[in-house]
Amino acid sequence: MADSEQLGRTDDHPPTIVLDDVSRDYGATTAVDGVSFAVRDGEFFTLVGPSGCGKTTTLRLVGGFEQPTAGRVQLSGEEMVGVPPEERDIGIVFQNYALFPHMNVRENIAYGLNFTDPPDGQTKAERVDELLSLVDLDGMGERDPDQLSGGQQQRVALARALAPGPSVLLLDEPMSALDAELRERLRVELKDIQQTLGVTTLYVTHDQEEALAISDRVAVMRDGRIEQIGTPREIYHQPATRFVAEFIGDNNVFAGEIEEMDSKTLSVQLAGDAPTVVDIERPAEDRLSTELQTGEEILFCVRPESLVVGHEKNALNASVESTEFLGETTRVQLDWNGKPLLVHGDETVGERTSVGFDPKNAHIIERE
Repeated sequence: MADSEQLGRTDDHPPTIVLDDVSRDYGATTAVDGVSFAVRDGEFFTLVGPSGCGKTTTLRLVGGFEQPTAGRVQLSGEEMVGVPPEERDIGIVFQNYALFPHMNVRENIAYGLNFTDPPDGQTKAERVDELLSLVDLDGMGERDPDQLSGGQQQRVALARALAPGPSVLLLDEPMSALDAELRERLRVELKDIQQTLGVTTLYVTHDQEEALAISDRVAVMRDGRIEQIGTPREIYHQPATRFVAEFIGDNNVFAGEIEEMDSKTLSVQLAGDAPTVVDIERPAEDRLSTELQTGEEILFCVRPESLVVGHEKNALNASVESTEFLGETTRVQLDWNGKPLLVHGDETVGERTSVGFDPKNAHIIERE
């Protein structure tokens, strides 16, 4: 069972959503395997991972559309195992929006208000008008769903989920069918709406950039388990495992053996044909760092933007294999002793070059 710190139980920030050692089996297949996390009141919390990692099943367990094989699910301190979705104080937006084609926009948004009163003493019409304005659909209430663009349909589905004033909003890859430009614009709008309402939100996506852009905290999932939970900056700059380091954006992972160490620095002999020793910073607060010993093999990572052409420290001589112009930067694929490296620069294919990094920009990760 997860401890209280992992589940976010503090007097200042009581959690709205709690999963405690939750699993979901389908016969011999385990889709969710011992997952524990808590989402605080008003927080935007995202589950991100590759297809089949268990993130949508986890969201469905919170919503009551699936029941756990083991473990506990709580919403606002109440046990939810066995409680059907309609009796949970949730709103949900599915991947395909699931709008009612025989209802216009107003009727779709008002649908949930047929079963509960609008919040704050509003009339049904007042609540619908408020939400139409909130999602920037003023004047479109009489339109049918098939008269709307994909982005407008997504906003209607969001407004419908929010109409009863739920304490928890569940979003299952709601932007996956939209083009990249529209996704970028709508994710900003979605975050603004969430912050305006202060509704606790659990979001599911496979898009790493989207997860980093809109979340207060992120849980990276793999094979039904959680690899790491942290703020977007923590997940990006301080990945706990090789999977997180390589799944969340580009990264360069190095293996080596510790030759020397002191309280601030590790000198690491890199694995490879040519003997190369680099220095990396040893963060005092890092749990892995405090357990290290001379002669031990370690893994560490350096982001492409921190691997700098011509840097005088930790120089690695490599050849340029390919380049990709991406507008804001050029993505350069290097070969160093048979190992691929990525940097951001502007080099010519076939040239030899030297790249290096500051010791503080290397981050130690767990060995699998």
